[in-house]
Amino acid sequence: MDRKEGLENIARRVREVLADDPAASDELRRSRAAVLEKVGRRKMTSRFLRWSPGVPRRRSMLLAISGSFAAGAAALWIWTRPPTFEIGEARPGELGDVVEATDGRVVPVSFSEGSTLVLRDGGRVRVLSLNAAAARVLVEDGVVDATIVHRQARKTRWEFEVGLYRVTVTGTKFRIAFRAGDGSLRVSTEAGRVVVAGGCLEAPATVGAGESLEPSCAPPAGPAANDSAVAPAAPPDATPTVKANQIERWRQLLAGGHLLDGLRAAERASFDQVCRVATEKELLALADAGRFFGPSKRAVAALTALRQRFPGSRDAGTAAFTLGRMAFENDHDYRKAAGWFETYMREEPRGPLMGDAFGRLMEARLHSGDGTGARASAQQYLRRFPGGPYSSEAIGILSK
Repeated sequence: MDRKEGLENIARRVREVLADDPAASDELRRSRAAVLEKVGRRKMTSRFLRWSPGVPRRRSMLLAISGSFAAGAAALWIWTRPPTFEIGEARPGELGDVVEATDGRVVPVSFSEGSTLVLRDGGRVRVLSLNAAAARVLVEDGVVDATIVHRQARKTRWEFEVGLYRVTVTGTKFRIAFRAGDGSLRVSTEAGRVVVAGGCLEAPATVGAGESLEPSCAPPAGPAANDSAVAPAAPPDATPTVKANQIERWRQLLAGGHLLDGLRAAERASFDQVCRVATEKELLALADAGRFFGPSKRAVAALTALRQRFPGSRDAGTAAFTLGRMAFENDHDYRKAAGWFETYMREEPRGPLMGDAFGRLMEARLHSGDGTGARASAQQYLRRFPGGPYSSEAIGILSK
């Protein structure tokens, strides 16, 4: 093996290792390959030798290799460094921190990949997760103007958790106006489109450019007048002993959209007992607080209580879907996740989360090694939801 052939083998091996990275996007893999291709070209060595006639051949080759890898490493660091965001002019943002526009202020949130959020009218959000092509943002209250950058070669996917609703974005400009006090929501799109699901919507709704959506059946913010008639009485040996003022406190906080504070107040009042007296919507809110802020066992406890106390209700179906999300995202138990998504689809065949359930079932089956099931789900998804948020994933599965 001569030196040139050895150099090419090194370049090929490094290229294979980097291309094997499962977290890399197609664009990233192409960029890596472009840098590494230069290392394997024979012309690079010959050019370098012509530029350095006074340097021995072996030393020139070593310098060429080290210089190429140094340049490649620098480029790869730029391409693969984790995305960040800033609040206002230059304050670094941290995942999970509250970002709020108080006293009539307008607060911009700028992301390193180009997307921006602008909070106004009491807007309050938390960035829950962030990577090169996706993010999850919790909107707790107020108005948020969003401009999400869409990169063709990447599967851009942002999700906004807004009360009992979820807004899925692939690249667009839109506004979310949410009032936690009464659960009212208005989504207006200026460019592109978003998909709104959950709440009391019968099916996911697409909001295109120039359109707006304002569900007229906002979920109740607090306990209903006849809660005592709906919720079954607790057994005599497990009668709740939560004090009235403690109940009122966590209920007020949840109704106001303060999920973390509501969760902590419920824990102080005895979380298990709170789950015995909470309404369906309050249990969902407690579950969201547990998912977003932890511990996740609180979310599981709230969702399990909801399914036990209110079997057959739409919220019980939502609980099944949420348990599937947690099994998928938190535990990476894809078989368990698939089972919960199937439960939702069986219990809520016309539910507002059916599109998401189909898409996530497809992904769960794929990750669990059930290729046949994943293909079947992909075919069903494309038939029922052509152009839906999971279309690219479905097409990718069917093309293999």
